[in-house]
Amino acid sequence: MTVNEGEPIRLYRKALRYAEADPEVFLSTARRAAESILLDIAMQQAVGSKPTLESLLTTLTAKGLVPPKVVLAVRTIQNYGNYGSHAQDASDEEISAEDVQPCLNALTQLAVWYGRTTASLAEDEAQHELSVLQQKAGTTRLADSSLIVVKAVLLGCGFDELLGRRHHRVVPVQMPWSDNLVTDVARRLLDVAVYNEQRLQRMMETDEEVASQVVRVGHVGYSMGGRNFYLLAARNGRWGRTTGEEFLRDPAGATIAVPKHSDMFDNILRAFSTDEAGLAAKGVRILDVPHHLGLELFHLNEDVLAVGGQNLRMHARENGAYFELLNSEMLPAAAQAKLRSAASNVLLANRAWLEELKVRPEQLHQELMRCFHELGSDEARFEELVRDLVTHASFPQESTPESREELVRHVLFESYRLGRP
Repeated sequence: MTVNEGEPIRLYRKALRYAEADPEVFLSTARRAAESILLDIAMQQAVGSKPTLESLLTTLTAKGLVPPKVVLAVRTIQNYGNYGSHAQDASDEEISAEDVQPCLNALTQLAVWYGRTTASLAEDEAQHELSVLQQKAGTTRLADSSLIVVKAVLLGCGFDELLGRRHHRVVPVQMPWSDNLVTDVARRLLDVAVYNEQRLQRMMETDEEVASQVVRVGHVGYSMGGRNFYLLAARNGRWGRTTGEEFLRDPAGATIAVPKHSDMFDNILRAFSTDEAGLAAKGVRILDVPHHLGLELFHLNEDVLAVGGQNLRMHARENGAYFELLNSEMLPAAAQAKLRSAASNVLLANRAWLEELKVRPEQLHQELMRCFHELGSDEARFEELVRDLVTHASFPQESTPESREELVRHVLFESYRLGRP
């Protein structure tokens, strides 16, 4: 299932751009963004409603699809939108950026909830597809992904050819990146997947079914070589003249914008060698934002520090207004080691599936990795992989083919030392 998040997030980003520049336009755009978010939820849940904010909110709330806190956020946006419409009729009443701050906070709260909800819906749909995809003799169900780092391994290892020699047909199943990958392999809903090594190890230590049914086949690389952590800052903001060393010594007063339920937030804790309470004790505040947010985040607050994926990082490097206040290479050796270990990915498989193939884990790993690393000396295959990733991996909707290719090549080099820097 592909979540149709383009229009809601586009309107959300547009609203942020106007929050300071034109607060009246912000209020009207915020209302449209809220309406678009609720409409998308209604469509995904097959809920009939008139496409108006009031009707959508009433219908979705009655069905228990919008929690009370989110209802309050939508009502705030609705009321401010009404206020903005009336204010435009009064020539002597001007709306300031400070006036619309509660609406801005409510809109961000709505967008964070929307991001989590759509991810949950995608997870539910994937689980449904797995439940109807019955196990068949001679068929291998491979957990597919749109993440560049994972998709590169799946495309480059030659699964089809290798399993074809063992009379197996590969059936790719698009799956979100979550612990469900491991439990699905344990239950033989999937046969093989790529996942984070630390998460797998944790589950093998605490889940008896996972420990008995899942086999760690072998290491397949480090996402971005373990150097995927950064704190992005605006040059004209509060931290514009601060070095990474100075910031580490005294981060008090920092607001870090990051999707809180993500590995990016986990990496912040690793970078500071602390937990969430420890961050608060250092005077660091976490601003929970949607995964989809880009450089427009700085329209919320030029003093904020941003953590995102590699798409955001590449966009920032093309814009001289931003810089990396802190990144993996500026951290103490112990923190760098933690981040590198946390970036390790492994191939895992169902024990019964390996037995059916009559192949040992180390043998399978050796064959797959040999095929993958041969990409380094086969320019034609490597360029084909780049084209496939540009076509099938996930990118921001507004990105150009050129920027997508640049990002693909960057990720392949940093993660696997394939291609050129």
